[in-house]
Amino acid sequence: MKAEVPAWLAEKFRRYVAERYGLRRGAISRAIVDLIKRELAIAEAEPSDTADSIVGLGLLSDYLWEGEDLVEALRRRSLDVSDRRQRDP
Repeated sequence: MKAEVPAWLAEKFRRYVAERYGLRRGAISRAIVDLIKRELAIAEAEPSDTADSIVGLGLLSDYLWEGEDLVEALRRRSLDVSDRRQRDP
């Protein structure tokens, strides 16, 4: 990935990186990765977080599970979403 930024912004970023990450090799790359992750709210999933992540997706959903078969519930949910997409312009 390459990007052109104004000289004043590049200098300010270099100072930020030097203060926060030090002058080691790769510090600018690490800083860019950290900033992109933070901006996009991306967290690296740890193996123990897998089940919690799946449960979290369910909690964010507006679907109310009433104990029915999970496969059927998901199939019905996907059909509902498809119908809404077709109706919405």
